[in-house]
Amino acid sequence: MAPITWLLLLLAGASAAAAPQPTNLLFILTDNQPAAILGAYGNPDVRTPHIDRLADEGMRFKHAFAVNGMCSPTRATLMTGLMPSQHGVHNWLDDEMLDTWPRDWSAVAEFRTLPLTLRNRGYQTALIGKWHLGQPWKASLGYEHWVTFTYGHTLDFWDNTIIENGKTYPVTGQHSVDFFAEKAVEYLQNYAGTRPFYLQLNFNGPYLNPPTNLGPARNRHYASYTESDFSSFPRVAFNDNVLEQLLDPRTNEFLRKKHRQAIAMHNDPATMANVASQNTLVDDGVGRVLAALHARGLDKNTLVVFSSDQGNFYGQHGLWQHTVVTSPSNLYEAALNIPLILRQPGTIAAGSESSLLVGQYDLPVTLLDYLGIRDVTLESSPGRSFRSALIGKSLDWKNEVFYEQEESRGIRTPRFAYWERLAGTGQSELYDMEIDPRQQNNMIAEPAYQATVAELSGRLGRFFHQYVNSRYDLWQGGTAKGSVIRPKIFKQLYGSQWAPEAESLPAFSEE
Repeated sequence: MAPITWLLLLLAGASAAAAPQPTNLLFILTDNQPAAILGAYGNPDVRTPHIDRLADEGMRFKHAFAVNGMCSPTRATLMTGLMPSQHGVHNWLDDEMLDTWPRDWSAVAEFRTLPLTLRNRGYQTALIGKWHLGQPWKASLGYEHWVTFTYGHTLDFWDNTIIENGKTYPVTGQHSVDFFAEKAVEYLQNYAGTRPFYLQLNFNGPYLNPPTNLGPARNRHYASYTESDFSSFPRVAFNDNVLEQLLDPRTNEFLRKKHRQAIAMHNDPATMANVASQNTLVDDGVGRVLAALHARGLDKNTLVVFSSDQGNFYGQHGLWQHTVVTSPSNLYEAALNIPLILRQPGTIAAGSESSLLVGQYDLPVTLLDYLGIRDVTLESSPGRSFRSALIGKSLDWKNEVFYEQEESRGIRTPRFAYWERLAGTGQSELYDMEIDPRQQNNMIAEPAYQATVAELSGRLGRFFHQYVNSRYDLWQGGTAKGSVIRPKIFKQLYGSQWAPEAESLPAFSEE
C-alpha cells in the first residue's frame, strides 16, 4: 500500500477517534414531589443525600414550575413541549376508565415527542416506571425498552403487576420504587455502548397521596422518622374551602372520599413520617442509579436530569393532595414549584444555581438543543431553550412562566403570581411574592395593585391566545382527553353533551 494511502487511513482513524460521542440522557422523574421537601431546596427534616449531592455536582433551578398540578398533563408536556390546552390532557387520566379507552390509546401520540425524536436520531430509548399517558400494554411514543405497571397511578407501593416489553408478571414483596430502581440499574449494566441512550426513569414515589401516604408506612425508613417533629411541615387549620365541599351534597363521591382522607392526613405525625420516608426511599433509588452510571464510566458523557411531574401539598394552606382539591382549583406555588437539577461533569458547573423562571414546556426544547439536535422544532411549543445558562453563557430570557389547571390559568413573574378563573367559576387572585412568598394575602382588590393586575391579565390573555388548540381550549368550549375533575362545570357552560374524549388519532411520523 502506498505511503499516502497509509497516511490517509491514519488521519481518518484519528479523526474518527477524536469525534465526540453523542451525549447520553438519563432523565429521572419523581411523582408528586415538591421542591421544598428536598434537602437540596432547604428542607431540614427529610433526608435526601443523593439528590442533594446531585445538586452539588450540577445546576439547581430555584424557580422551575409545573404547567399543571396533576401528573398526566405534566407528563404530556414533558413529552411534547406543549401546554395542556394544546395537547388536550387537562387532568390525571382516570384509571377507572381504562377499559373504555381503545386498547392501544396513547394520549399524545399524534405529536412530535422527545423519545421519538431521539430514537430517530440514533438513540436507544427506554421508559422504566410510571407511564400514565394512556394504555400501558406496549411501548409508546418512540420508546423501545418498556417497563411499567398495569395501572396509571399508584394504588399500592407493594405487590404490583408489571409489564416488561410485552410480558406481564407479578412483583410481590418489593416496594415498587425499589423495583424500578433495580430495573434501571440492570438497564445501565447491560448497556452495550453502541448507541447513545435515553433512559426515562419515572419513579412512582414519593407520591404524597392517600391511601399509600396516609398514616404509617411500610418501608425501611419509616421507623427512623417516627420521633421527628417535622418543623418544615405546616401546622395550620384545615382548609375551609375543602370543608365546605365536604358538607355540600353536590360534591361528587370521589372528591368527598379524597377530602375525608385529607382530613385524616392533616397534622398527623404518622402521615408526616410516611411522607418523609417515601422521599428518602426515592433518594435511595436515585443513589443506586447514579452509582450504576458511575460504575460504567458514563458520568462525563451523560446529562442527568432530575425533576418531578408536579408537587403536592403537605399541609400548606391547610391542604393535602393536588391543586384540584379546592373549588375552583388553585395554582399555589407550594404544589407547582418543582425540583429541577441538571448535571454533566465538565460541562455544567458544579454547585451552580439559576434563578430563571422555567416552565416544563421549556425542558424538551432545551434537551434537544443541549444534545445537539437542532434540525427539528416542537411545533407550536412555547418552550425556550436555556442551554446557554447550563454552559455558563449569557441568555436572553423573558423571565415569566405560565400554568393552568382546567378552570384556572396563571402567570408567574419575578415579583408576582397572578391567576384568572374561567367566567362563572371563581375570582382572580394576585400575590406579591416579594412580601408574601407563602401566598397568604390575595391583593386582587387592592387599589395600589390595579395597574399590575391589568398588565398581567393582558400578558396572560396574549399567551393563551397564541398557545392554545381550539379543540382542547376548555375556556372556549373545547374538550379534554380522558377526564376532568369536575365535569359539571363544563356541562353547565357548554351543554349536557359536552364530554371528554379518548380518540386514537394518527400517530406522528417523520417518514
